[in-house]
Amino acid sequence: MKNDMSIKSTKLFLKDLLISFLVLTAATLAGYAFKAFHLTDADIIMLYIIAVLVISIFTSKIQFCLISSVVGVVLFNYFFTYPEFSLSAHDAGYPVTFVTMFITAFIAGTLANKLKSNTIIAEQNAREKEEAALLAQNEQLRANMLRSISHDLRTPLTSISGNASTLLSGGDTLDESARKQIYTDIYSESMWLIGMVENLLYATRLEDGRMQLNISVEILDDIVREAVRHIKRTHHNRNIVVDMSDEIIPIKADANLIVQVIVNLCDNAVKYSDDETDVCIRVCKEQEFAVISVSDNGMGIPDEDKEKVFDMFYTGSNRYSDSRRSLGLGLALCRSIINSHGGNISVSDNVPNGTIVSFTLPIGEVDLNE
Repeated sequence: MKNDMSIKSTKLFLKDLLISFLVLTAATLAGYAFKAFHLTDADIIMLYIIAVLVISIFTSKIQFCLISSVVGVVLFNYFFTYPEFSLSAHDAGYPVTFVTMFITAFIAGTLANKLKSNTIIAEQNAREKEEAALLAQNEQLRANMLRSISHDLRTPLTSISGNASTLLSGGDTLDESARKQIYTDIYSESMWLIGMVENLLYATRLEDGRMQLNISVEILDDIVREAVRHIKRTHHNRNIVVDMSDEIIPIKADANLIVQVIVNLCDNAVKYSDDETDVCIRVCKEQEFAVISVSDNGMGIPDEDKEKVFDMFYTGSNRYSDSRRSLGLGLALCRSIINSHGGNISVSDNVPNGTIVSFTLPIGEVDLNE
């Protein structure tokens, strides 16, 4: 560790030394140009003062400001005062000029160095404030998540425990249809809990970058059919209409995650629309992308909420038909998955009523030799 710091310090010193050498050399060459155009000594002195300013800004330590002020006076004396190429000065006023030049250059360089330090401190403070604000935002997000999870878990767990208690205490007195309804309710609430936990795990892994995508070329029709099978298990009473073109569409995707996206979108469509209405899945190809849309004939989404529905933990003002609030992970998870595939997801109105959520995926190429 000490060796690394020593090497880094040496490199920084050599860098600052090189900068000082190049800037003072440039000032000296510019001084000769000034002299060729018969400019005064005061103009040449200003070149060295500017050189000290530049060195103060681009070097790391104030010592280079002091050293370059001294070296600037020596260079001016050696190259531009009579006799030239000598450190002696015949004019009695030159010593005062040298002292004035040194003091002016050093003060200007010190002020420039202090201004640079203040700028660095201000940037550090701004970064610290930004980090503190981000930390506060994350803490607020974590608090919102805990509140949402607590609220959303309470309803299904209360229902499950209540139904289980009913079966334990008086299950023998219930008729077959009543027991079947209780079993159905317990199963439905359990499936909802499983789906919520899976979404939460997917979302946190994607946000943390810990989920490795298994990208391969897949046939989109197969993915849609698999998603529909999942949906039918939990929403067997709803009619899911699938509208796919006759063309086989290969896509580059993680099949399991895209199935999850379609299932989440269909879950939303079912929950926000009436039981007697259809949920439609449409698939088509547009240039280099496949477009998948899930539409319903429900309440729709207000324009002011359309950009927010993809934010994690955003639930809006709508409630599901069973009065259970959403954790606000479904669409946020869908956006994370689609973005990680290089696609886009958007929401629009389904005329005359309802919502359409569409997403794109890049087209893949099927290897015919496989």
